[in-house]
Amino acid sequence: MAKLVVTLNGAVVGNHFIDKARIAIGRRAGNDIQLDSPGVSKEHAAIQTVGNDHIFEDIGSTNGSTVNGGRVSRHILQNGDVIGLDAYQIKYVNAKANPEMDFDRTLMINTTNLEIGIARDAAEKTGGRPALVPTARASRRSGFPLGGVRDLHGKFAENEIELEQPLKTFGATGLQTAVIMRRPQGYFIAHVEGNKPARVNGQAIGEGLQALQDGDLIEVGREKLEFFLR
Repeated sequence: MAKLVVTLNGAVVGNHFIDKARIAIGRRAGNDIQLDSPGVSKEHAAIQTVGNDHIFEDIGSTNGSTVNGGRVSRHILQNGDVIGLDAYQIKYVNAKANPEMDFDRTLMINTTNLEIGIARDAAEKTGGRPALVPTARASRRSGFPLGGVRDLHGKFAENEIELEQPLKTFGATGLQTAVIMRRPQGYFIAHVEGNKPARVNGQAIGEGLQALQDGDLIEVGREKLEFFLR
């Protein structure tokens, strides 16, 4: 079972197992983890259990939160991550979570669930049964042209990245993240993290999947990408 190790000035002051769907963290008595510091808001943050993942979320605190030293509002926790709340540090310990794991593996679960929900909504409108969600294996068998992105402004500026895998994430984890999915009928983009979704051709993408067309311009985090088809 995953647990949270709370330290203050290097000394361990608490151990808490994640044994419920939501762990509340804050200064107020009644939180699952109470941190007695004026720099911690009464209701500062929470950790939600979603499937096999644990997601940290700052819930509008005054002084904000960090994970591994970087400011975050929402973050999918990985083994060894250290959450910073004022003078307190909370280490996430989960032997089943590999700190080197590919972030795309977690997104596979979330985006597949998203696709299932969209298919179910469409079926309810038409009175039919939900359509089967195309699998990663099916996408590799598809004859749809190979796609990719050119990084126009970012760490891979002017380089081309081929999108051969079923999922590829872009953006900054905890700030703004989107995933591009390869499916038999084409490529799609979906919002994953952040208060504001990515933009395609200057327009914010919605909550569902948005099909990508050759030449589309994508903005996510500090990255500006041009989608292309071979």
